[in-house]
Parts: sequence; C-alpha cells; structure tokens
Amino acid sequence: MTRPSVAATVRLAPPVWRAVFVTGLVALGGVLAVVFALEQRGEMSLAWWWPTAAIGAVAAAASPRRWRWLTAIGVGLASGVGSAVAGRPLLVIVLGAIGTAAEAWLVATALSSEQDRPRLTTLRDVGRFAIAAISGAALVGALMGVAREFSGGDFVEVFWTIGSSHLSAMVLIAPLGLIAIPRVASVRWWRSIVLTVAMLAATTAAFFPGTPVAVPILAMPLMAWAAVAEPMYFVAVQLLAVVGTAAGLTVIGGGAYAAASPDLATATALQVFTICLGATTLAISASQNDRRALESKQMAVSHLLHDAFRQSKSGFAILQEDAPGKYTVLEVNASAVVMLRSEFERSDTGRWRLREDALLRPSLSEATYDVSVTVDWEEVAPGNPPATITIDAVNRTGLNRVLLVSVQDLRPLREAEREMEWRLERERQVSRTFQALTQQKVDFVASVTHELRTPITSILGFAEELSDTTDDPSVRAQVDVILRNATRLRGVIDDVLLVSKLSRGPAAADALPVMDAGLALQRSIEDAKHSIQHRKLRVATEIEADLPVHGREIDLTRVFTNILTNAIKFSPDRGTVSVVAYRTDHQVVVTISDEGEGIADEDLTHIFDRFYRSSSSTSRGVPGTGLGLAIVKELLSVMDGKIELARAEPVGTCAQITLPIADVGAPPHPSDSDTPAR
Repeated sequence: MTRPSVAATVRLAPPVWRAVFVTGLVALGGVLAVVFALEQRGEMSLAWWWPTAAIGAVAAAASPRRWRWLTAIGVGLASGVGSAVAGRPLLVIVLGAIGTAAEAWLVATALSSEQDRPRLTTLRDVGRFAIAAISGAALVGALMGVAREFSGGDFVEVFWTIGSSHLSAMVLIAPLGLIAIPRVASVRWWRSIVLTVAMLAATTAAFFPGTPVAVPILAMPLMAWAAVAEPMYFVAVQLLAVVGTAAGLTVIGGGAYAAASPDLATATALQVFTICLGATTLAISASQNDRRALESKQMAVSHLLHDAFRQSKSGFAILQEDAPGKYTVLEVNASAVVMLRSEFERSDTGRWRLREDALLRPSLSEATYDVSVTVDWEEVAPGNPPATITIDAVNRTGLNRVLLVSVQDLRPLREAEREMEWRLERERQVSRTFQALTQQKVDFVASVTHELRTPITSILGFAEELSDTTDDPSVRAQVDVILRNATRLRGVIDDVLLVSKLSRGPAAADALPVMDAGLALQRSIEDAKHSIQHRKLRVATEIEADLPVHGREIDLTRVFTNILTNAIKFSPDRGTVSVVAYRTDHQVVVTISDEGEGIADEDLTHIFDRFYRSSSSTSRGVPGTGLGLAIVKELLSVMDGKIELARAEPVGTCAQITLPIADVGAPPHPSDSDTPAR
C-alpha cells in the first residue's frame, strides 16, 4: 500500500499551496546552484555536482501541464543566478540556464504522460526517466561545451563533466519526489533498518581511509537485495545515504576514487558510480513493482475464478488419479456435492473424497485424453437429481492424470418441459373449445338463414307476380319497394350461407373448368349497369381478349361483382371507375379502381375479416354486411388467385386480382369444392 509521490501530492493540492511549494522548490534549487557554483569560482571552473536540475524536474512535474513551461523558466533562471554569482561568462550563464530549463521540462513531461500525473513506479517509467535524464544531461553538456569552446575550453571534456554532473544529480535526487511513498503499516521496519545499517557499514568499509583493498561495489549486493525486498521509495533513500557516505569518505581521502588520475577525475568517478548504482537499483526495484502488480492481478483473477467455481449453479469437480482406481479430490463445489450426493464423503481431515462404492468410478476410468465420457445420471443412479455428467481427462505438468467432472443440472430443464407440456395441452383444450363454439355459431347462422330463405323466396315470387298483374301506379311503386328490399335481404342470406359453407372447409376435389375472365368481367359490369346509371358514373374499361383462367363462372362473376359493387358504392356521383384486365407470362391481372376516399391504413389489416366494416363505411351509412371481401378472398383461394387492396393515387382505392393463366389444352384444374359457391 502506498501514498502518492511528493510531486503527485502537490499536483493535486489547491492552486495556492501548489504555487507556494513549486516556488519553494525552484528557490531551493537556486540556493543549491549558488552553493555548488561558489565551490568552483572563476570563468573556467565547473561545479562537480548540479542538483538544481533534479529539484527543478520535481517542481516541473508538480506543475500542471499548461504551467510547466513557466516552472522550467524559473528553474533556468535559478541555475543562471548560481552561474552568475560564481563569475561564469555570459554565454555560459545563458546556455546553461536554457539547458537546465529544458532538462527539467523534459524529465517532468516524460514522467507525466498518463493523465498528467507524475509517476516513477514501473520498469516502463524508469525507462522513460532514463531516456529523458540522459537526453537532458546530454543537451546541457552540449550547450555548455559550445559555450566553453568559445571561451577557449575543451568541448569534449566539458560535455562529459557537465553531462555526468547533471545525470548523477537527476538519478540521485529526482526519484525522491517522483516515487510513491509507502504507508507505515505496510513497511517491515526492522528489515529496512537492518539493511540500511548493513549498506552504510559496507560503504564505510569500502571507502574508509586506509582500507587495504579498494572495493567500491561492496554495498552493491545489499542494494540489489533491498531493491528486491524493500519499497522503491526506501531504495531511493538508501541510495542517497550510500552515495552520500561514499562521497563524504572520498572527500577525506578514502576509497578508490580519492586519488585523482589523469584519465578519470575524482568527481567524475563518483558521478559514474552514482549513475551505475542508481540505474541498477531503480531498474530492479521497478521490475519488482511490476512483478508484484502482476501477481496481485493474477491473485485477484484467481480468487474471482475460485469464487465463481464454488458459487456456480453447475456442478464442477477436479480429481487427480494417484494410481489406477485411486482418486484425490482437488476441488469440488457445492452444486456437484448436492447433485452427486452418493459419490462424495468427508474424510477425517474434513476434505471431500470419492466414496469407494461410487457409481462414477467406472466412467472415470473410461475417460482418456482424446475421448470425453458423458453419463446420463438418471440411468446410472436412479433416485438422484437428473443430470448430465461430462468427464474430461487432461495432462498437466507436475500432476498425474487430472479428471475434470462437469455436472449439468437437468431439473430446470425437466421443469420447463413439464411447464411447456402443460401449457400446450391447455392451448389444445382452448383451441378445441373455440373450434366447437365456432362450428356451433356457423351451424346456427346457416340454419337460421336457410329457414329465412324459403319465406323470402315466396315473398319475391308473389311480389313479382303482383308487379306483373297490377296497373295501379301507387301499388306498383309499393311492390317495387318490396322487391328491392327482398332482393337485398336475399343477397345477405346468400352471403351468409356461402360463408357458412366455406367455413366447413373444402369438400371432395373436383375439376375447375376453363373460362374467359374478360367475359365474366364484362358480365359483372353489365349486371351493375343500373347502379352505374343511377350514380351517373363513368366506367373506363381496358379489357384484353382471351384471358383463360380456371374457375366456375358463377364464382368468378361473384368475385368481380363484389369488387365492382364496392367501387360503385364508394365512388362520388359522376365519378369514374376504372377496370383494366390484361395477361402476363403466367398470370391474368384485373385491377378495379375508384375515386372515393380510399381505405385508411388502420383498416387495411382487417379489411378481409368477416363482418368487418371500415369506420368510413359506418360513418357514411354505406350499406353492407362486411362479408363481401371475405367471400372474394375465399373464392380466389379456391382458384389459386389472390387479391390486394391499396390506396390509389391521388385518391380512391385500387383492387388488384391475380389468377394463374389456364392452359387451354391441359386437363381441368382440380378444385377444393364439388359444387358452385352459391
């Protein structure tokens, strides 16, 4: 468990406190720049250590991205002040300030790429830090080398001296402000203290004046151990303590780096020692952080899978075969124990084990690496819950043959099957009851209408005779009313009788004759002539010759008459009814259109239902029973035809009837009815 780093904590602080802290860090960097610059006064002198860049990098990392450039400028000014106090040339001051500002900005930006929060935790973070630190140190070294070159100095010497100075300071100081701080409860203090004391003792022994054998890396194994075992922040603190001890003892003449040599100066040697030790320990510690994070993630996934395994409603068991017929239960969940209650028992240690008389043993021995075994548990162990058991054998390194037993509980499936069967039977009963009620209704309507047809026929007969024998105009007018209404009533009775007959289903198959649809259409128009003249309508016809179809004349005429009657009823006075009939390669197409109001969209889905009348028909008082279109559809189905209704453009309704073309030389087409539909 850790807390955010110093830079991250400041980054999340209120703006005022963040500004105070960042300003304080920049000021501290300026003070240290003055201190270390004054140790080497003169125009040609160079400071052996420059912590201003490292402290400036922490300050820049603590600043928001949009203000980071301003912090970097402040770091550059602080560095320039130190150089100016020490009496450096103007070009050195300017280029050194620019390089230090760029170095601080570069390191801060490299470690703040994720959500603008500075972090130095993972090996990837350390890699970015190393690249940014080396690049920044090289930039400062190059700028200072150019400045010294103009002053008569050596570019290469200045480049390596300044570069190593800045890089060693960055590696030693910047991590203290960028690494997350461990919480007190998560630290093993005794181990940290012992390791720190041992490191300092080893460093003192290696760098103490008069040590017979110079071994500067004596503390390296302890630092590596700390990098593996300790929190990364403690490793950074221990690194600072070890390097500080080594530097202090070197100043008083101890250690392998005290005696300067022409090839390697003391300061440069200490800087290289710091860089190597810091890079190694930080990389090891970061890799350990990655390993711990991966282990933590894997452990969380493992716990999640284990919980899912135990809480699953499906049964699972994992068995290991120690010897032929000898099995150890590695894992088993509660569902498997419940469904296979006759197979498992508790041992003396409280662990589950397979019973000696378990019915599952023969199936376990049959499973191979290539073949799975499936067991119907109802057949093997009657009385146990219904289930399907699948056994797979797998080979895992370090284990004997492992058997994966999965148990699929079939009780929900059986319950669903019973529920479905019960519902289906209930639906069958409802359907049978509905069919019986429907048949009773049809029989009742047929009986009533049949009884009504005889007196209506008598009324029509006597009315027609009275109309022929009377000469009184008033009596003839009354007789005409009787004839008109009796004829209308007989039409209703005929429709009801036809619907009743169609409702009984098809009778024995019979042959449909071939007839000309055009002639039947002409006959229907002729029969409706009186209504057409009464409404002053115009009938526009385009009827091709030779339109052979299979159908009875009376049925086909009734189809066309019903559609034509609807068109006449819904057309406005002096309107136009269009009748078109033509043939295609395989069909005869008849369209009848009117100029009425048209069919509403909500009526189109019910227009062929029996006794259905549209809202416009009811509101306008148009006579009808709602059986005409239902009869048309039924009669067309017998002739393998179909009808479609749609709104015509711009107004009106268009009815399109399609019938298959009859082959005149072919035998009669079989019908579903043996008598004319009347």
